[in-house]
Amino acid sequence: MRIVLIILFFIILSCSLLSNVFGAAFLIYNQDIKANSMGMAVSASIDNPSCVFYNPALMTEKNGFSVLSGDIMIYPEITYKDPVSNKGYETKTRAHHIPHIYSKYSDIYTGFGIGVYSLFGLSTEWSNNWSGRYNIIFAEIKTTFINPVISRKVNDNLSIGGGLFYVKSSVTFKSALNLFPLIDGISRLSGDGDGIGYNLAALIKFPKDYSLSFTYRSPVNIKYNGKAKFYLPAPLISNQTGATTKLTLPFLFVTGIAKKINNFVIESDILFTGWSSMNSYRIKSDNGMADGFFYKDWRNTITWALGVNYKINNTAEISTGYMLDRTPIPKRTLGPELPDSTRHIFTAGYSYKKSRFGFNMGYQATFFNNTRSHMKDMNGKYTGFAHLIMFGMEYGN
Repeated sequence: MRIVLIILFFIILSCSLLSNVFGAAFLIYNQDIKANSMGMAVSASIDNPSCVFYNPALMTEKNGFSVLSGDIMIYPEITYKDPVSNKGYETKTRAHHIPHIYSKYSDIYTGFGIGVYSLFGLSTEWSNNWSGRYNIIFAEIKTTFINPVISRKVNDNLSIGGGLFYVKSSVTFKSALNLFPLIDGISRLSGDGDGIGYNLAALIKFPKDYSLSFTYRSPVNIKYNGKAKFYLPAPLISNQTGATTKLTLPFLFVTGIAKKINNFVIESDILFTGWSSMNSYRIKSDNGMADGFFYKDWRNTITWALGVNYKINNTAEISTGYMLDRTPIPKRTLGPELPDSTRHIFTAGYSYKKSRFGFNMGYQATFFNNTRSHMKDMNGKYTGFAHLIMFGMEYGN
């Protein structure tokens, strides 16, 4: 009964902070199997090397060397129902992989770690003949973060940490060109860029095994340099030109409160994502013919997560969690390149570790709210669901 009351307290506390606020979009907060299994509510309690990502101030909580790697496989299913023809179109289903690796070393006062992961990413692909092909056929953004961190235990109640991260990113966008009465052409824009940011973290311990966390990841400005290619049917001549654009990846602020009760750990987190950095972007070409301005008007969002971990014995643990992930995209700019909506996320997982070796496995079911776009000529209804399957290995203390 005490555990049930604690969980209800965490729910009421967190929901009281969610009134009148609205991320999802292309943020990938799934950066560790055990963390994911707790609904990603782990910033005040995660006890494996993924603390390098979730909260580096936690590195000194467990001394020695450890390393962790894993892969999270996403299988999305998105459907668009055309309001004119009443016909349904589905995105092409394929596995999206989110690999990650973390390593850390710490003594009782100081910790060092490094992580390689992908915090932002998106890939959406529709058929070449679907009704929205002149808006998009394929869209993808990839990022790779390299993030060294350091932490210091100030005293028994306070630890701090932080680091710098380097981001390498690429974008690709492909759509059909309406050349009636000729067959459609294809426009393909692609580019690469990089940037640098920083992250800060703190962990505060209170009596009766309560912990409070604060973490912040800075926005990152990235300038993409690439090419715009136009594949045209005869007698037209295909051509290409150089192209550039700029995007600002949003900041991310997370706070969490965790409570240990015997073999249970219960945590609730709030994530605040600065999606307003994606207000608009402009694509510039060398010849001026492929220039384009895209107004998005995305909103900052607040996401709530709740997780529970239970230690069965000295070798096995089980976890479960829930996340309410609200979309930053208003319906008036909701397009097929990112057919996003508010998500209800349910997670579960199992961890086993004996001696210095361990493995983690987990599953996530993501339910997208049905939503209708208000975009001109693309004001149909989107529905979605996604499976996530996860496996990982761990070595160390």
